[in-house]
Amino acid sequence: MNRTLWMTTVAFVLGASWLLTGVVWAQPSGPADVPQILNVRTLKGEGGDEQRTFLTTDLITFEATYYDANPGCDETAPVLLQLLLFNVEGQLLFTFDGGSENLGSGYRLVFYDHFPPGIPAGNYQHLFLVRDCTNVNIFVSGFQTIRVLAP
Repeated sequence: MNRTLWMTTVAFVLGASWLLTGVVWAQPSGPADVPQILNVRTLKGEGGDEQRTFLTTDLITFEATYYDANPGCDETAPVLLQLLLFNVEGQLLFTFDGGSENLGSGYRLVFYDHFPPGIPAGNYQHLFLVRDCTNVNIFVSGFQTIRVLAP
């Protein structure tokens, strides 16, 4: 990804996140479904318990459910899936490419497994950025905050 496109994407994400502050995504229903990111959560390890406080030695998994009502995207992974990690002052620290798994009926599990141990103790905010299979629409989850403590 070239620097200009990356900076434009980050600016869009930050602007959308600011606009979406306080918005809670609803579970889709009915024919007017719109693409959205639902159920953002963090887990200790892969398939572990959901939590928001971790030790610096823990493996952290980030997950969410992405829903896209477009039938053409049901079997196709998003073009772009990233996890963005910020400090609580809003400074972007890391950008990671995520993965996805088809759950059927327009739903995909989006994830970033095993955030590397050794992140300094502190509070962090993260969000998912998804560009749908048509490479046209961008969807951003709301910010979630995690706390990392020294053992």
